[in-house]
Amino acid sequence: MKTKQQMQQESKQLKKTLLFHNTIMSEIRKKYQNVDNRKARQLISKLVAGKILKKYHLVTMAKKEFGFSTKLIRTNMTRADKLKYNNIKHQYLSLRALKEKIDEDSIVLQIDFAENYMCKFSNDIQAVHFGDSHQQVSLHTGVAHTKNGVVSVCTISSSMRHDPSAIWAHLKKVLPYLKQQNTAATTLHVISDGPTTQYRSKNNFFFLSKVPYELGFKKVTWNFLEAGHGKGPADGIGAAVKRQADSLVAKGIDLPTGKVLYEQLLNQQSTVKLMYITEGEIEEMDSLLPDDLLTIKGTMQIHQIVSTRPEEISWRVLSCFCADPHPCQCFGLKKVNILGAQNMETALGSPSSSTLTSTSQPIIDLHEGLIGSWCVVRYDGDPYPGIIQDVDPEGCALVRTMSHIGKKQVILAYERRCYLVPARRCDQAGPRASTSNKEACDGGANSLERNMLCS
Repeated sequence: MKTKQQMQQESKQLKKTLLFHNTIMSEIRKKYQNVDNRKARQLISKLVAGKILKKYHLVTMAKKEFGFSTKLIRTNMTRADKLKYNNIKHQYLSLRALKEKIDEDSIVLQIDFAENYMCKFSNDIQAVHFGDSHQQVSLHTGVAHTKNGVVSVCTISSSMRHDPSAIWAHLKKVLPYLKQQNTAATTLHVISDGPTTQYRSKNNFFFLSKVPYELGFKKVTWNFLEAGHGKGPADGIGAAVKRQADSLVAKGIDLPTGKVLYEQLLNQQSTVKLMYITEGEIEEMDSLLPDDLLTIKGTMQIHQIVSTRPEEISWRVLSCFCADPHPCQCFGLKKVNILGAQNMETALGSPSSSTLTSTSQPIIDLHEGLIGSWCVVRYDGDPYPGIIQDVDPEGCALVRTMSHIGKKQVILAYERRCYLVPARRCDQAGPRASTSNKEACDGGANSLERNMLCS
């Protein structure tokens, strides 16, 4: 029992703490409101994003007490940081919505490799305990969301391989089981992180476009979470299996190999569906890989692979299910051929290169009817696609073109404004045309060259 004096002291200490809290809150709030300097406001707002507040989950409370949020901090992000932040947010939101609206025709499977489990003995000599004599076991875990509920699976293998052949050897055991439990399912959505040696590789893309169709699926999507943010429920399955294995060792049961681990875990009561994968099954998947698979240009930007026909895939930079089960054209869906000698990549719904070659014509007469039309401007030998914005009485056109970022990327927003002058008018281009530009247009009226002057 506390004495009356101790209770009075605690009461005084509590009053001082509350007074200190209210004083600090009001002082920071006043400072923030009275400061006009944007940089100073950002320094004050960083208090809300402090590590201690995040640790104790007090950020929301701090925002409410201080009267401001951390949005200003994001203005100092680089372009790459903002892109990554938006990718993280979009992937989480779109995949969460996919799980919430799951129907009987679909299966959403989130997978990941757990850290290898080290086989153990209940009693072993010092040389074995501290040496490298223990075998390791691969654990490939997954959580399947279906209309009938959630299913947890874990495939065990003595092979240390985590490459696409091993991945699909594991999945080839899991998918028939899920298909048996959900016979009406025709669409498979896979979610994973994106290491290039495992899931985000051309070999995995090939298996994706082949194996599921052999198992009865008619459409497959593979969705990648942003780098460094791939944690999910599948990681919890690996932890549960390892904890159960350690409890067996504590009871005096030896687990020297992956096969013994699998057999012993089968005897335990668990909601996790366990399966065993042999090295021969992995080597069988190796034999299915062609030798001439082509790498997709921009693989690191891919966050969704879509396949609606065997050995055909399309990709986009972010996941989208707005028209599910039908494919949509959001985020620049591109069809890719990874088989054969040439990697042909065309945007779905756009004309092919042969069509563009046969229908493209030089612009001879400029008129207002061309405003809003797409055109290709050739400047210093390089083509620039753009949209005609305006045509003046002199016969010149104002074109807003697309710009290159480095050697391999093209920005999808218009950035450069230029004037486009027909080749037949180069000698009458007026004060806008320079000598060098005039010489570039001497090809005559039938020339595809165009005079482009930057405004």
